[in-house]
Amino acid sequence: MTRPFISIFLLVVGLLWAAIVLWFLVMTGSMVADLGGTLLSYSWLFIGPLVLIVGAILSLGTHPRAGSILLLIGCAILTVTVGYQSISMQKGFADPLVAKSYGLDVLFAISALVALLADVGAVQLYRLSSRI
Repeated sequence: MTRPFISIFLLVVGLLWAAIVLWFLVMTGSMVADLGGTLLSYSWLFIGPLVLIVGAILSLGTHPRAGSILLLIGCAILTVTVGYQSISMQKGFADPLVAKSYGLDVLFAISALVALLADVGAVQLYRLSSRI
């Protein structure tokens, strides 16, 4: 009963991450001019969400062991990405010319919490699938 809940949570995290990456590409304006070239040059941004989504689908299906390994890899990518973005945002606070946006602190705290919950879920799912 625990495995489907964790897999669905990680699937939702992967879909949300992919939506945020797509929103980033749309907001930069690079999607308007050349859709194919933009998706090709920024395709590395979609590797993490794709691994997380495929791993969650596999863990729900008939390959829970392979899915849990993909989920561990995807969650590691997510944690590194969130950590890097959080640290780079904090470095901007030392510059007096950078505008302070305290709403982003809350957003990055929530994303760090979700990333850590996803890590815990992926490890738990790996432990559950290793018993099979």
